[in-house]
Amino acid sequence: MIQDHSLPSIRAASRFNRWHVWLLGALLLVSGFTLNACSGGGGGSSSTGNDTGTALIGLTDADGDFITYTVDVTALTLTRADGAVVNALPVTTRVDFAQYTDLTEFLNAATVPSGNYTHVSMTLDYTNAVISVAQGNNALMVKPVDGSGNAITSLTLQVDLDGNKPLVVRPGLPSNMTLDFDLQATNSVDLNNATVTVSPVLVADVEPANPKPHRVRGPLLSVNPAANQFVVAIRPFHLLLGDFGQLTVQTDGNTQYEIDRVSYQGATGLAQLANEPRLTATVAIGNFDPATHSFLATEVYAGSSVAFGTSDVVTGSVIARSNDTLTVRGASLTRVGGTVTFNDSVTVTLDPNTTKVTRQLGGTAGIGDISVGSRITAFGSFSGPINNLTLDTTGGLVRILLSSVAGTVSQIAPSLVTVNLQTLNGRPVALYSFSGTGSDPTAYRVGTGSLDLSALATSDPVRVRGFAVAYGQVTTQDYSAQTLIDLANVPAWLAIYWPAPVTNPFASLTNQAMVTDISGSSLHSVFQNGVATVLATNPTVQPDGAANDRFVIVRNNSIQLYGSFTSFSNALNLQLATHTVAGVGARGSWNSGTATVTGGFAVVKLQ
Repeated sequence: MIQDHSLPSIRAASRFNRWHVWLLGALLLVSGFTLNACSGGGGGSSSTGNDTGTALIGLTDADGDFITYTVDVTALTLTRADGAVVNALPVTTRVDFAQYTDLTEFLNAATVPSGNYTHVSMTLDYTNAVISVAQGNNALMVKPVDGSGNAITSLTLQVDLDGNKPLVVRPGLPSNMTLDFDLQATNSVDLNNATVTVSPVLVADVEPANPKPHRVRGPLLSVNPAANQFVVAIRPFHLLLGDFGQLTVQTDGNTQYEIDRVSYQGATGLAQLANEPRLTATVAIGNFDPATHSFLATEVYAGSSVAFGTSDVVTGSVIARSNDTLTVRGASLTRVGGTVTFNDSVTVTLDPNTTKVTRQLGGTAGIGDISVGSRITAFGSFSGPINNLTLDTTGGLVRILLSSVAGTVSQIAPSLVTVNLQTLNGRPVALYSFSGTGSDPTAYRVGTGSLDLSALATSDPVRVRGFAVAYGQVTTQDYSAQTLIDLANVPAWLAIYWPAPVTNPFASLTNQAMVTDISGSSLHSVFQNGVATVLATNPTVQPDGAANDRFVIVRNNSIQLYGSFTSFSNALNLQLATHTVAGVGARGSWNSGTATVTGGFAVVKLQ
C-alpha cells in the first residue's frame, strides 16, 4: 500500500536534501568504479594529417533540486585516441546549469583535427558561483564546499568515452556530443549549514538514449530560403562575443517563427528572417538528427523577440496573479546592458492595451491566457531596488512558455487526468496562490487530448508539459498537456532516515533481500524524477544480479564497498551487533504493488 499526499511529500523532499550527503557520496564512489569499467582504453583509428572536421558540443543537466547553479566554465578539452589534445572552448563561459534540465544548449562548433576522440575534460571555476535551492517557499543561497567542508574554487571534471562509441570527427559532417553535468548526482545540499557538497562527475554521450531538444543562439549570418536553412554564429549562454563556430539550421513547413514579436510559420517565416539585417540576434530550438548530422529547428526567434535587444527581460514562473499584476518566482533577469542575474521574486505589470502576448509553439494568446503556473518570458523595463524589482511590460511582450507540472494520478477519464500536484515548474505547489483560477492543486485537471493513456494507472507519478488554462476561466480542465510522462517505470531512489539512529531496523535481512521497518523514521519515501511517494508499508530492497552491482556500508568516514548482495548482507548482519542505523538508501526499478526496489545499488549508514 502506498499513500501519497502533496504536503508530506514536499516536506519529505526537503528532508531528503538535508540527509542525502552520505548516500550520494557513496553513489559517486560507485559511479567512479562504473565509469572506469566502461572506458574503452582509447582504441580506434585517428587521423594524423591536416584534415579537420566539426565537433558540435552541447551542455545539459538532469532534473535536480537547484533553482540556479551558475559557475564559470574555464576550459574544455578533447583528447584523441593517439593522445593529441584540443582546446574546444575559446573563452571562459558562465553557465547556469539549472536552466538546462529540459534542453541541451549548443556550446560550440569546434573545428578540430579529424579522428576518434575518447576523453573529455571540463574545468569549472566556483569563485563567483551563484547557487540556490528551494527551502520551503524561498530560495536559499548555498556555498559550494568539498567533502571535507572546505570552500571550492576550481574543479576539473573528466570522463573517458566508451571505446566502442568515441566521438568520431570527419571532414564534411558535423559530429555531436552532449555533456551532462548531472546536478542531482554530483551535488548534495545541507540546508542547515547552507552548503552544497560538490563531487566532480561528468557524463559524455555521443548517442544519448533520451535526447533532449537543442537550442542554439547567436547573430544571424545568412539565410538560404531555397535550401530551407540559415546560418548562425554560435554565442551560447547569453555571450555577446567569442568565436564558438557556426551552425547551419535546417527548417521546414512546420517551423514556428517569432520575429520582431510577430508570429510566422514555414516558408513565410524563413522569408521574413531573410529580410532581417545580418547579425540579428537569433535563437533556434529543435532536434539534432545523428543519422543526417543535421539540426532541424521547430522554433525560431529573432530581432526584438530575443533578449539583449532594447528591453529588460524576465523569465520565471507565475505563482500569483491579481488583475494585471503577476508575481514571478525563480526569475532570471536579462538587462538591456547585457548582464544576466537571478532574483527569486519579481513583480510584472501588464498593460491590457499595449502588452503583446505570444505562446511558445505558436497559436494565438492574450493577456488572459497568463495564469498561475504559467512559465513566461516578459520584455519590458525594470524599476525599483534589486530586492523589490518591477518589470513594466507597457509596449512590451510576454511569451507564454511550456510549463511543467508533476504529481501523482488520482483519477483517469477519457482525455482527462486528475493529478495531486507536488510541483509546478520545479517549485513546491504550496508556493502558488490559485486565487482567481478556480483550480484545486490536490485535484488538478489535466486535459490530455489524443495522448495515449492506456498504460497509465491511478497512483502513478507523472510529469506533464503544457500550458495552464486562461486565468479566471472556469472550464472542465486546469491544464492542457502537450506531453505526459508516466514515471511509474522510471528508476527510483528509496530514502529512509532516522534522526536518532535505531538498533537493527530490518524486519528481514538475508542474502536475497532486505526489508526495512520504517517505524520511527522521519523520512520514508521513494523519489522518481522529483516526484515523492510517501511509504505506508515496509519496503523491500533486492539485487538485480547484474555484474556491476555495488552495495555500500557507510560508517563515520569509512565506506565499505561490496560487489555482491550476499557479502553485503553478511557484513551488515555482523556490524549490526555493535552499531545503530541512521539511514537506508537504494536505487533501482520500483514496484509500487509490492513496495520493492530491485537494483544494483544500496547503502546503509551506520553510527
